Amino acid sequence: MNNTLKPILKRQLLFIGGSLAACFVIGYVFGYFIGIILNMAIFVGILFYIRKKQTGALKSLGFSDEKAGGEGFSWFGNESVKVRYICLGCGAEIDGINSCSKCGSRMKKPIF
Repeated sequence: MNNTLKPILKRQLLFIGGSLAACFVIGYVFGYFIGIILNMAIFVGILFYIRKKQTGALKSLGFSDEKAGGEGFSWFGNESVKVRYICLGCGAEIDGINSCSKCGSRMKKPIF
């Protein structure tokens, strides 16, 4: 096994074992129904924490939390990206998702 995978695998197994142990302890202390509710709440909380941590790590690498392709998205500043299309039937440029105004064809190819 690759040496770089060993710490990751060890951390995942430790997390699974700790979660299982916490599940049993909470179920024993609080009873079955309250234990299930608490375990689910803790699990969802951990998922949100991990997601927040990953988002922060991506922001430190230069990624933003904007949706790709959303309004105002651009690699080069404040310019917005507009996709243009070329009709495959006649070669005319088409704006938007409509059919070609020259030949009426709906087949098109995007230009970036």
